[in-house]
Amino acid sequence: MKRVGHSLSAAVTAAVIIAAIAAPTGAATPPALASASACTPATNIEAIVDDSGSMASTDPSTLRVKGLKLLINTLSPATTLGAIEFGGNFSESSTPAADTVFPPEAVGANGAAMAAALEAKILADNGGTDYNAAFAQSDADNPGAQARIFLTDGGHDIGTYNNGHLTHKVPTYVIGFSPGVAAAEDQQRLQTIASDTGGQFFPLTDSSQLQSVMNTVGAAITCQTPPQSFTDLLKQGAGKTHSVSVGASTKSLQIALTWSSPLDKFAISQLKLVNHGKTIAKAARRRVRKLKITTVTSPTFTVLKVSGLSKGKLTFKVQATAVGSGQPQVTLTTQVGRTK
Repeated sequence: MKRVGHSLSAAVTAAVIIAAIAAPTGAATPPALASASACTPATNIEAIVDDSGSMASTDPSTLRVKGLKLLINTLSPATTLGAIEFGGNFSESSTPAADTVFPPEAVGANGAAMAAALEAKILADNGGTDYNAAFAQSDADNPGAQARIFLTDGGHDIGTYNNGHLTHKVPTYVIGFSPGVAAAEDQQRLQTIASDTGGQFFPLTDSSQLQSVMNTVGAAITCQTPPQSFTDLLKQGAGKTHSVSVGASTKSLQIALTWSSPLDKFAISQLKLVNHGKTIAKAARRRVRKLKITTVTSPTFTVLKVSGLSKGKLTFKVQATAVGSGQPQVTLTTQVGRTK
């Protein structure tokens, strides 16, 4: 991942910001989140990541890892984040059912090490799916967590589930994906984990929307306004212009572009702030105020923080610059949310 902070010059704007993308298939639309009012932001978060063997087929591009990297790059630097992985063993094995990926630490100083640990540890090599081991390891690693993110592609299948989510009862945001959690019993268990703790359940049919849902969860945990989402299916060379309303009190917005494959490429450009039909600020200043843009890039996401805003409409264009994944059209999810 590369982080770049600057006010975009005319030359940079002309070059545009390029990112890679591939199309998600059959992903369910997550439910709308409740208002962020009367919400206390979590400053200590624990991620509980399924790394069972089935992940080799349900998440072959490790989008659960990429979603967590996106979270790392969008959280406040002082926020504490820890992560554990879990699976399960049907027989005696030297591989633990759950273990630490990285201990709870501030993301600002440790983000690169966290990303490296995710790459090294999340390998779809942990057998079955033991929710008991998952919550027990989470509680041992981070007893002070104020919120949890629980990611799984399958139902609990090692013995009886003992409601471990109640031992340390904090809001738990559950993301279940793939046909492995399609059974009514599995869906109900995941819904119960979320409901019992005051969290939320995001049922997905596959892994393609893991990154955008992770971005939505991050906004909920930190009491941000739920992001406005755009989904574009584009062939090579095609583009789409979007706009979002900017309130008088909004000084900065975050734009997150997420996709599935690094073989396809997208660009975002032409950012400008318009009020009553008149352009009052642009990424490149030409007789108007200059917007400040900070970007973070990765093979499967790009995040822009746009500041220097005032009341009006922020418009921008996304474009498919290359389609390399073999699809005639590719899907880009763009989310725009307010930042504090």
